[in-house]
Amino acid sequence: MQRISLEQWRTFIAVVDCGGFAQAGDAMYKTQSTVSHSIKKLEGTLGEPLFNVVGRKAVLTEFGVTLLGSARELVSRADSLEHEAISNKKQHHASISLAVDTLFPKQHLYSALSTFSAAYPEINVQLQETVLSRCGELLDDGSVDIGIASAIPKGFTARVASLVDLEAVAHCQHPLASLDCVTFEQLEQCRQVVIRDAGLRHNVNSGWLGSSSRFTVTNVSEATYAVKSQVGFAWLPSWILAKQDEASPLVKLKLKHGQIRTVSLLLGIREDCVDSPPHSELVSLLLK
Repeated sequence: MQRISLEQWRTFIAVVDCGGFAQAGDAMYKTQSTVSHSIKKLEGTLGEPLFNVVGRKAVLTEFGVTLLGSARELVSRADSLEHEAISNKKQHHASISLAVDTLFPKQHLYSALSTFSAAYPEINVQLQETVLSRCGELLDDGSVDIGIASAIPKGFTARVASLVDLEAVAHCQHPLASLDCVTFEQLEQCRQVVIRDAGLRHNVNSGWLGSSSRFTVTNVSEATYAVKSQVGFAWLPSWILAKQDEASPLVKLKLKHGQIRTVSLLLGIREDCVDSPPHSELVSLLLK
């Protein structure tokens, strides 16, 4: 089945509006023969002549008159669709979605976002705080452009974004706070505040989970508040402790041999975003 292209309809309308094949060719930056060939092909498909040529002027036939209104509407709708598609593409690229694990240093995160926002004020940033496997799920699903977590899915190039030290922390009035040497056996006897994996498909346990009594929360902020409220002790990132003032009730537990845990947080970016200047700039700032 033969089909008529939009370009043929555009040529048909141009001949009507310009009054002739040569004039239409000038308006469309085409030769007169190209315009004539397009109209002949259109007429062949339709099986009816569209123009009568009188001197150098092309005059619509009665059949051509019946098609003109529909042709204009078709081309107008096509132009509107093209404009809408281009606008939506621009809007899509005017937004960056980011998933960041709750352990990532907040001061560095928002410093990077502040610098980025100043350089790209037209870009909207959508930020999600994640825990453990949830960031990987969002990257896998294509729900976010950039992810920072302890594990990045296969197929993504991962770079180290931060090394986070975790230290055992308790309220200053906690029984363990007054001890000069705390062993893991002593930790096991106390309630531990742990952060729940936010993953929806494959939840994983991570970190030290030696205590049989646990209080589970959703993020680092909640864990910190729980420790301050004397719910239990927790392994908290050192950047949380660094920003505490002297009045803070949080104290580091004096573990035997001074054990700490170190978590490597990796940054992954969707392949189709790698060459985008705004994405590249944000990645650079986050990796500093």
